[in-house]
Amino acid sequence: MAARELFVVTTPGLEGVVADEIAAALPDAPLRRIEGGVEVETDDRGLARLSLRLRAATRILARVARLRAASFAELHRRAARLPWEDYLRPGAPIVVRATAKRSRLYHSGGIAERIAKGIGERLGEAPALLRESEAAEDDAAARLVVRFYRDRCTISVDASGDALHRRGYRLATAKAPLRESLAAGLLLAAGLRPGDARALVDPMCGAGTIAIEGALLLAGASPSRGRPFACAAWPSFAGDALAREREALPELRAPAAPIVASDRDDGAIAATQANAERAGALAWLRLATADFAECLPPAPRGLVVTNPPYGVRIADKRRLRGIYRRLGEHLRARFAGDGLDWQLALLAPTAGLAAATGLALERRLAFRNGGIPVELFVGPIR
Repeated sequence: MAARELFVVTTPGLEGVVADEIAAALPDAPLRRIEGGVEVETDDRGLARLSLRLRAATRILARVARLRAASFAELHRRAARLPWEDYLRPGAPIVVRATAKRSRLYHSGGIAERIAKGIGERLGEAPALLRESEAAEDDAAARLVVRFYRDRCTISVDASGDALHRRGYRLATAKAPLRESLAAGLLLAAGLRPGDARALVDPMCGAGTIAIEGALLLAGASPSRGRPFACAAWPSFAGDALAREREALPELRAPAAPIVASDRDDGAIAATQANAERAGALAWLRLATADFAECLPPAPRGLVVTNPPYGVRIADKRRLRGIYRRLGEHLRARFAGDGLDWQLALLAPTAGLAAATGLALERRLAFRNGGIPVELFVGPIR
């Protein structure tokens, strides 16, 4: 199989987590971390493997070309020379997401039009150029990503289709939802791995995303096992790559220790139950309507991973420090002591709130959740 240059898109701040995932899936593949993602070179089997196994990535792009263009005429000429027949069928609809910085070409609509015109010349039939809203209703539409910086252009084709965080199970949501890929990133950054024998607890579970992603991770389940991918429609894509990689997925193993998801809101627990059932993980979860101060360790060893209120969408900011202080006090009282070995992975908007728990926590990640800057703090409960 021919090698493809891929760019695995991540939420900024999760590049290291995703790079580790790629290295585990493709140990011999060269990769490079850059802001917003990871570059990796692999074949179609490798692309299929990453598509099925990456948990913390947003999407995968295939690089078509890097070129220089200082005028629309130059962009048109160069676009017409690219091997579009490897990725598109004549006349197939496309969406072009174009951005430009410090370049003579800065009009995104004009860039999209010249790219489409070049594709039409190469393939003999012009593609229908759709808006994003129109493409949402057209499963056949291919998505191109075009980025200009200082007159240098990178052109990529989306290999994923729907974003990878859209697992398909989270239809019910609670307040301040956490994207699936972010929840998986927290768990991976906290050291959770398939087959881990530690218990997992989220005492403020909301819609259950952390607990569900944890269950899928511990069981070794593919996060994208049942969904289609845009790369399967490429004329040059190896027809059996996805099927062979699906067959090679590891068998599911029930988590070795309990996974507990609790919340004081009945609606949140109902959402968690519905989402977990769709994800095929409900049998692995223990659900309870309870305040976090009622949560008890279900095993001697484990990990508490939680996403408390930030004070922007839910809680009054003046109450936040008290919530974090109470959480720390409860964890020290119930999850520490002789025979207990528990860690906390806490998502918080400031280091000050993490410090309010009274626990010795170190920062592992920093990113944005719903536009809000947040940090992941991890440390022992003692």
